[in-house]
Amino acid sequence: MKLLVILVVLFVVAYALWQKWQRIPPQTKQLWGAIFGMAGAMRQAKKQAKQNGGFPVETPVTNRGLMLPCTTCGLHVPQSEGVLVSGRFYCSAEHVK
Repeated sequence: MKLLVILVVLFVVAYALWQKWQRIPPQTKQLWGAIFGMAGAMRQAKKQAKQNGGFPVETPVTNRGLMLPCTTCGLHVPQSEGVLVSGRFYCSAEHVK
């Protein structure tokens, strides 16, 4: 009998909360979603930092060299991918005059 009473009370409380949730404006629901989403992201970041010994995860950086602007168009490209002619740097062979 006690179990039945507890289940009925839980059902009534859940129904009341559901009815109240239906009357909340969509903006408030979105705000709650954002709050819970940020909390989940922070929890995941802490978990990941703990697994890495307290250090943040390092993203690999590709070292492609110094970025230089093209003399013709001004586009910045890595020095290793450009063309150097008579002391002038170009992004491609097509821009060499």
